[in-house]
Amino acid sequence: MKTLLRSTFRSEQTEDLDLLMRNAQALRSAGLSFDISEDEAIWTWIQGFIDQYHHVPDASSIRGHFTSVNQMTIVDRMDSLAVERSRSQGDYLLLLEARVEDRRLRLTSEILREAGTIAVTGVTIKGGKGEPETHLKGPIAALRYVVDRAVEVVTPTTGQRLSGDVTADGDTALTTYERMENDPLAGLGQLTGIQQLDMALKGSHRKELWTHAAYTGGLKSTFALNWHYNQAVFYRHSSVLFSLEMPYEQCRTILGAIHSIHPKFDADRKNFGIKKSLVYEKIRDGELTKEQKEFYKIVLRDWSLPENQYGRLHIEVPDPDKTDFNINDLRSKSELLYQKDPAIRMVTIDHAGLMQSRSKYSNTTERLNEVLRDSKRFAMSFNRGMGIAVNALFQISREGYKAAGKNGGAYALHHLSYANEAERSSDVVTATWIDAELRESNMVKFQCLKTRDCAPFPPFYAGVNWPCRRVFTTHDVTSAVAKRTGEEIDLGL
Repeated sequence: MKTLLRSTFRSEQTEDLDLLMRNAQALRSAGLSFDISEDEAIWTWIQGFIDQYHHVPDASSIRGHFTSVNQMTIVDRMDSLAVERSRSQGDYLLLLEARVEDRRLRLTSEILREAGTIAVTGVTIKGGKGEPETHLKGPIAALRYVVDRAVEVVTPTTGQRLSGDVTADGDTALTTYERMENDPLAGLGQLTGIQQLDMALKGSHRKELWTHAAYTGGLKSTFALNWHYNQAVFYRHSSVLFSLEMPYEQCRTILGAIHSIHPKFDADRKNFGIKKSLVYEKIRDGELTKEQKEFYKIVLRDWSLPENQYGRLHIEVPDPDKTDFNINDLRSKSELLYQKDPAIRMVTIDHAGLMQSRSKYSNTTERLNEVLRDSKRFAMSFNRGMGIAVNALFQISREGYKAAGKNGGAYALHHLSYANEAERSSDVVTATWIDAELRESNMVKFQCLKTRDCAPFPPFYAGVNWPCRRVFTTHDVTSAVAKRTGEEIDLGL
């Protein structure tokens, strides 16, 4: 518990405020309390500070407050906490999960002990304000008591509610709202890194299914790899991408090429005479020049530098000997990875059409419908109901592509042929359109076919650096701007 508290405020200037803020979010959601009164007082003050200023405090601010009110035992406790090493991301969440599990064990023992007392001698429970006392006795009352209290044990570490009486839950609802109001990170999902998408949808959210559709060559996998790259490098969240179409080595090579365009390498690129990025095909085929290879080594070493604190980017390819990889297999692997890396916040399926259904169906429509229904259930039930953001890539048919081409590259939900469940189960459906003209201009068109929780965004264009497969935000793109952007990229290679 000492380390859990220490990791919610900054004691050294090198500590990252965003990561410490995530620690505080997780600790608050878990609902743990501290046995030491000084720790509980410090934690209460930190929560108030976060609500007011929207970031975690420095150790000096905490000391200053408790010194001003002459609570010197708490100041002494702060001195003890401040010398501890802080933890973040998966390391912190593993520690938090262990403490929550300890609480579950104690709570289970308490519930079973009280149930035994109810069964044999009975227990009188005081009523709330204006409510009468209740006397519980006998085996049936004991079992009902266990069932009623069991929800406290199975609730996820994050404190997600699995059920409840809305009419009696007003205070909790207000607390949730105020947290969203005061916490700048609370309403954000797993951001794509493409500004127009993130402004409109605020990322892929826990317990939601986001389906992204495109025709062959429409950048489905490229978009997904860019999304996971941004999550790991810029937002420092861990994620899992199940690649049913590309081998692990290919995904790894593309991600290395994408990383080579990162602005942090500007000076290195200049030193080695590299204008924009490394070329994916040159890495794949072992055709880098001596200078490019030396730069590639720098890019690869950067993945594992501890000071970067990148999230982990898990790429999972199904067992090649298993021909019927389905949602149960995906769930088992995801849950296992989460136990090792609790910083995982997003799972992507590339792509849904290659998943097998749990049941045997005679036609493609029924199979794909079950896959999408199961993907939504997986998003909601992951880790005992904690939930996770799930993204499913989907292949648009040739007929859908032709129809969109006749309509200015505008897709519709019915173009997701063979899976009418996509419209029902998906919380968000997006699509990318690309044709020869856009490809030559190094552009791709994004469009929104459905959002359950907010208004659809208008179609927009994003840029593509084809040599390294990087997708990037653009603004106010006209055909002339698109053409000029493409020419600039081509000239920079």
